[in-house]
Amino acid sequence: MPAPQPLIANTLDHGTTALLYGKWGTGKSFIALDWAASVATGRPWQNRHTEQRRVLYIAAEGAYGLRARTDAWETGWDTPIADEWMTFLPRPVNLTRAADLINLEAFINWGGYQLVILDTLARCMVGAEENSAKDTGIVIDAMTRLLAHTPEGRGVILGVHHAGKDGKTMRGSSAFESGVDTVYLTTKDADTITLERTKRKDGPEHDHHTLRLDPIAGTGSVALSVCRTEGATTSRAVELLSQFASLFGDRGASKSEILEAVEMPRATLYRALTDVLASGDLIQDGSANRPIYRRKLAGQ
Repeated sequence: MPAPQPLIANTLDHGTTALLYGKWGTGKSFIALDWAASVATGRPWQNRHTEQRRVLYIAAEGAYGLRARTDAWETGWDTPIADEWMTFLPRPVNLTRAADLINLEAFINWGGYQLVILDTLARCMVGAEENSAKDTGIVIDAMTRLLAHTPEGRGVILGVHHAGKDGKTMRGSSAFESGVDTVYLTTKDADTITLERTKRKDGPEHDHHTLRLDPIAGTGSVALSVCRTEGATTSRAVELLSQFASLFGDRGASKSEILEAVEMPRATLYRALTDVLASGDLIQDGSANRPIYRRKLAGQ
């Protein structure tokens, strides 16, 4: 089976449906917009290679505050988002209505949109019952139909959804999670947002990010940035640790395995490896001739 082809490296894969969910106030819409803007500009997301593709963002809960958030992203990253690369639709499209779905399919096909974001999914299924496996199945099937209308059927359809009362499980039927290829969960503790992948159909599942929202002067809004750990102090180190955990877990890896598997320019990777060894986030075992690198475990 061929390896997944990434839209955003080690995050969102071509030809997939995905869900990003979390409780109110956990930053899920900021993350969705961050992904959208990164794809629309080709700017690396969290130091991960990102392909530049056209984006359709369906702001189903309305466009209030969206302009300020977009301005904050452009100002914070000093990167303009061209209108030709990202389109906002400030109203819901009901995926359970045949006419709405057919019109959206045609619009995606016409615009050549590679990433389509439904924010929120609940507003795009008004009248359907979230707890019904049948109704949920209709919505998931609609997302799959939309995917088929992206260029060569190799786009990404992302739904933004709510968590249940416990903040950990997805609201509604379990058919939501079982029906898509990729699932991310957002949680928040004080000023820190945690983004964690809980499902990936093909490839390593683990992906964990600690983020924060930084106010951007003059915009009235905020932009996402990485929240540094005490050890890892560079973006390349944070990215290496994230990929290392996803690829190798706690078993460790040789330098040749790291060089072959980690998606990072070779020179940057060598510098990142030096960083994480200096910070103690990775430790070196084995002989001097055949070192094995492992993640530092609690208590070490």
